[in-house]
Amino acid sequence: MKNDYGESPGVEVYDIDECAKKALTNETEFELLLQRFRPFLSARASRLAGTYADRRDEMMDAAGSAFFEAVKEYDKQKGHFFQFMNTVVHRRLTDVLRGFYAKRVDTVPIENDSGDRARAASPVDIASMNAYMENERRYGLNLEIECFKGELAEWGVTLEELEANSPKQDRLRGIYKRIAADIINDAEITQIIFARHYFPVKKISVLSKVPRKTVERARIYLLASVIIWAGDYDYLKGYISNGMENDKGSGKGGRL
Repeated sequence: MKNDYGESPGVEVYDIDECAKKALTNETEFELLLQRFRPFLSARASRLAGTYADRRDEMMDAAGSAFFEAVKEYDKQKGHFFQFMNTVVHRRLTDVLRGFYAKRVDTVPIENDSGDRARAASPVDIASMNAYMENERRYGLNLEIECFKGELAEWGVTLEELEANSPKQDRLRGIYKRIAADIINDAEITQIIFARHYFPVKKISVLSKVPRKTVERARIYLLASVIIWAGDYDYLKGYISNGMENDKGSGKGGRL
């Protein structure tokens, strides 16, 4: 029986898990696995490099290193390989971006010359530390937003369109959050979305037991939610309300 995209359901994701396990000790298997995901790695590196051509080579090197790291560290107890690899790659590329954008922030030290923390922090120390932490939060959030915008753009979606297509009613938002949680918990569907760049509406409808038209209407919002959760966007997760967080873990209780 064929699924939405013309292949036997449930086979490829497990086949890749086995390939990843073999790739750790077999160079041929590693090259085959890398070849399979090279378009995905290239697309993600290019997307996050943006219009800066000089960044692309460094991003590609980082993506390749992250892929090797994922193969080296992969264990089936950590879930399916694609989901694990996607997280490792995203974190490594985000670290590279931080290197591009990092700014030194002058702070008043709270230790004396010997590194002794015995003295109490002065009001100036506390103010400096608070300012530093707030700067880091803003910097991290801005960086995540830029990465997130790049991922949305790959699907032809803007932040304005996301806002326009976000549910206003709590009941509908709860339904969408549940669907998004179902997607994230399904390794095959997340692999289709990120590796094949295809949003399988019919398969998601069957999985979540929600009418296909509902999934189609929610497509932009669902896609954005899945990108945030699968991409390890720590700050942006805080803008997703509790409907999905109850299924995926604690969050900051914001709204998207």
